[in-house]
Amino acid sequence: MRRLDLEVKERIEKYKAQSIHYLENAFSFIEVSDAEKASEFLWGSMAEALKAVAASKEIWLKSHKDLRNYAMELARNLPDESIRHTFLHAQSLHSNFYETGLLMEDVVACAEEVRRTVGKLFALIDGRE
Repeated sequence: MRRLDLEVKERIEKYKAQSIHYLENAFSFIEVSDAEKASEFLWGSMAEALKAVAASKEIWLKSHKDLRNYAMELARNLPDESIRHTFLHAQSLHSNFYETGLLMEDVVACAEEVRRTVGKLFALIDGRE
């Protein structure tokens, strides 16, 4: 295996592991009704899952704008509008960490949506490996 291939695979696995870790943390904070922290971890999980998919194509996402553009492009190309919707909801969760205001029930609804979409994104990678 080429060194670059190994580095890419390691990066993909790192992003996937971090996404799962953030998702688990989000559900832990939901259990204790901390909507703000749960919101930020849900955003992080979605962002890391998108980075993993992009990395599987040797695309590196470095900013919020890169993440948004990639999510929109992926949703359009698949086509799968749920990726776009979930990304936009996750983005509002990210804002909730700083601005607060979402109800716990809103965060819980988004959490399930993020969980489903992260699984869908991981399946895109697993289908290619």
